[in-house]
Amino acid sequence: MDIRLAITGAQIITGSDPTPVSAGTILIGADGRIAAVGPSQAVPVPADAPTLSANGMTLLPGLIDGHVHITWDKSLYTAYSSKDYRTRLLLRDPERQLVRAAQYAQLALAGGVTTLRDCGADDFTVLALRDAIAAGQLLGPRILACGRPVTTTAGHIYSDWGVDTADEVRKAVRSLAGRGVDFVKLIVSGGTTTPGTNITHSQYTLEEVRAAVQDAHRLGLQVVAHAISTDSIRLSAEAGIDTIEHCSWIGADPRTTVTDTTAVEWMVRNDVRVDHAIIPRPYLFPDESGAGRTAEDEWWLSMLRVRWPFLHYMRAQGVTVFVGTDAAFGPWPGTECWPGFQEMARAIEILVRWAEFTPMDAILAATREAARALRLDSEVGTVAAGKRADLILLAANPLQDIRALRRPEMVFRDGKLVARRGQLVLPGAQDTSTTA
Repeated sequence: MDIRLAITGAQIITGSDPTPVSAGTILIGADGRIAAVGPSQAVPVPADAPTLSANGMTLLPGLIDGHVHITWDKSLYTAYSSKDYRTRLLLRDPERQLVRAAQYAQLALAGGVTTLRDCGADDFTVLALRDAIAAGQLLGPRILACGRPVTTTAGHIYSDWGVDTADEVRKAVRSLAGRGVDFVKLIVSGGTTTPGTNITHSQYTLEEVRAAVQDAHRLGLQVVAHAISTDSIRLSAEAGIDTIEHCSWIGADPRTTVTDTTAVEWMVRNDVRVDHAIIPRPYLFPDESGAGRTAEDEWWLSMLRVRWPFLHYMRAQGVTVFVGTDAAFGPWPGTECWPGFQEMARAIEILVRWAEFTPMDAILAATREAARALRLDSEVGTVAAGKRADLILLAANPLQDIRALRRPEMVFRDGKLVARRGQLVLPGAQDTSTTA
């Protein structure tokens, strides 16, 4: 077999085994897939194979960000009137959005994200970017995209496409399928960034959500639900939505958190996955950001302190939880990229720091479990023979300090080195150094 690269001596977090391989070797084939992986003594390296010595380092699957908006930027999220909001949406320039999306996608890749799911845009610009990256015309992560979300007139992120009845929902799903989307995004509740929407109640009925699910599944597409209110979460789970985004459990009083075990039962029954799509805001890292907490920050934190323990209950019942950053919504002071497209590591840290996940479970939520939720597990998400060689190499051990994920030494996509120490490696400039 023609081996493109052998990486030797690294601790390997495969994602398939409960414990890592302490000193392993991985062989990457010329086709960009993993040819072999295991303890170094069990994986002989061909004499003519280019070899990278990674002694003392950690190798793991590339990260999967389950929730981003790569065409958007901070101008959308400043406080302004509903009229201004719609005007800005309608007047957004698609050419500028495409350039912005390419930049953000590459920033995510340099940060270790080899696959991302774009959960809503103003139009179908992201599909062009997705296809260009897949064709090798542009360096970037693998992209799944939904194009325009399906929302009600005057609903969350509404612009000029209101979808208000079960029949209109079916027509919208078919229209999106015809445009070549990878999944359908359904806005089931209001949202905090859209003035005038109701964040405490569902904006669709059970019949309407079921219409979306039935027609999308008939066409081979998943349906992803924006659902932050408790009733919208329950309704989405009962309707058989594929993944629920945010899952914030906001009660009828918007400043309360109301969890619901019946909704969890529906999740288990219908195999509904939950995306812990949370913005890594500075108030969650006060020792680093130096930022104090506002009254709003304290409110959000009080609600999160109820949600996080409930995540463990959900997982114990059999609900899969994975990770998203909601990038384009969240700043991190002092970074070159305002919206947070290099903050996937911090989103994972939140699970460890606040939600009391083990480092291994948090890593799995951003790799194996995310791949399963996105139906990509036959291709990515674990380090196994036959899978695509989407990998990140770290200088430190994230099982000892999860912050090691912030600083990937190397990022590989389809077996090719695409980033080194936060900088992209352009095609034709592959580094063949024998040490990392």
